[in-house]
Formats: sequence, C-alpha cells, structure tokens
Amino acid sequence: MIFIKFLLILIVTIGFIIFSFSSKLKIFQKLFIIIGYTVVFFFILYPSYSDEIAHIVSIKSGTDLIVYIVLSLTVLMNVILYVGQNNNSKVLTKIIREMAKKDAKKCQ
Repeated sequence: MIFIKFLLILIVTIGFIIFSFSSKLKIFQKLFIIIGYTVVFFFILYPSYSDEIAHIVSIKSGTDLIVYIVLSLTVLMNVILYVGQNNNSKVLTKIIREMAKKDAKKCQ
C-alpha cells in the first residue's frame, strides 16, 4: 500500500511540476492548481477522509466523489479551452482581414 501511495504522489508531483513550469498562468489559475494538488496529495495519504466527505454530501463512497469531481473539472476545462480557441479564431480572422485590406490598398 505504501508503494502505490508513493507512486501516485510521484506521478501527481511530476505532473504538477511540468504543468506549472510549462505555461504562463495567472495568479488565480496558479492558486487553483496548488489547491488541487494539495487536495489530491491529502486524499492519497488519507483515503478514508474522502469517504467521510462523500457521506456528508450524500454520495456512497469516496471513490465516487473523486470520479464526480474529476469528471466535472474535465468538462469545465474543455469548455474553457473551447471558448479560448473560439476567441483565438475570432482574433486571427480579424487580423487576417486587416492584413488583406492593407494588401488590397497597396495593389490599387
């Protein structure tokens, strides 16, 4: 049991380090990642607490609670990425239109 806890903590820590150093994040995003890492770290070390929290919110087991949270966060991240991609597409379209207008004026 201790080996799997060590392995999980190692994997989560490596993911945390790679993610936090590989992107430019805002303060709120960094805080959210640190809190998430702390919660994951805590549940790996003390899995019985996830069961207690699950029972408080009327869920059968801590595993179900963790799955629901991860699924919800995955959906949220997908929506955020979609909105960001959509905004980038709009900005890129606007830039290309302006460049095309400038090039059209040069040709006249």
